[in-house]
Amino acid sequence: MVPITHDPAYRDLVARWHAFWNLEELERPLWLVFAGPMSAPKVLDVPLQSFLRDREVQLRGELDLLAWRERVAIPDDFVPHLQPCQGTSVFASAFGCEVEFFDHTNPWAHPVIGSDDPPEKVYELPVPEVTAGQLGDMLAFTDHFVQQTDGHYPIALTDLQGPLDTAYLVWDPCSFMTAMYTNPKEVHHLMRLVTDLIIAFVKEQRARSPEFVPCHFPPLYLPDGQGLAISEDVLAVIGADLYREFALPYNNELSEEFGGLFVHSCGSFLHQFDNLERIHGLRGLNFGATENPFQPTWERFGGRIALVPHLGLNKDIHFDTALEFAEHVLHHKTTNRGLCLLVSPDDLQTLHDPVALGRFVDDLKGLIRKHS
Repeated sequence: MVPITHDPAYRDLVARWHAFWNLEELERPLWLVFAGPMSAPKVLDVPLQSFLRDREVQLRGELDLLAWRERVAIPDDFVPHLQPCQGTSVFASAFGCEVEFFDHTNPWAHPVIGSDDPPEKVYELPVPEVTAGQLGDMLAFTDHFVQQTDGHYPIALTDLQGPLDTAYLVWDPCSFMTAMYTNPKEVHHLMRLVTDLIIAFVKEQRARSPEFVPCHFPPLYLPDGQGLAISEDVLAVIGADLYREFALPYNNELSEEFGGLFVHSCGSFLHQFDNLERIHGLRGLNFGATENPFQPTWERFGGRIALVPHLGLNKDIHFDTALEFAEHVLHHKTTNRGLCLLVSPDDLQTLHDPVALGRFVDDLKGLIRKHS
């Protein structure tokens, strides 16, 4: 079967993403209605545990979501793809963390190094195989998705918490942060294990995918070889000196291995701007604009890397509507280079009302035209 990205219907869209990552000046910013593969349980009311644990339920849910997208004809820049996913715990599970599944939220990884354990316990951790823990499931899901669709859809990277975020799950978070001061050697040992596992697993999942998209979140089209996306939420809650010592060297290894790094982080990371500048081949940032303000982020990085803002928790900085958020971003941008908006309707029900969804999309497109 011909890969969907080779279909003439998607040729221009794929070319637009290549231009986006090359920081070419486009006629408008790219934009996505925020409904990627992990949105299937919410949008289609698929039971969450079944979706995460059963590869066939997950495949059917994701294919149904792609069919829904085609049916409602959202004219955004989404490139259809499939993603094996079991939440943020997959890499931590490979080190022996117990993973607890729920019906209402994503799985939790319970630290294998507890608050009462000595830091030296880190030396008892195994050197995980790429099939350890949930990672084996993610490879099996990858194989199943490829086989059942004859490789028609690109396969996106499973949820990749970066080296720092994964270490923070393996080791009790408070004890882990304390150990950065008291036991830096042990912290570096864990960071080394995690980084090596990430490199090995990404290569393995890529080898099993006819077309691999090395981006787990948000649901962007990142051509293979042009970088790797990681989640780096701890970026927001540790000091710049600690990040520079314990995260930056390992992130640079990932960037050099995979041709760049695209970083997602929740929270405010203004204090880490200098460190982000030190990432070799930083390709872009994804952030909630109600936690990490858009304007100073744009002033520092706009037009130089990809910036992909979404609304966020809407608490620290508040917007009354998603369209008001979009207007704010579009007002402050000074170029279309590397800008992609993630926008969803304020009410989930709008996604199921073709008239309301059409009105929302028309209003958003109107704002984009106004500022382009």
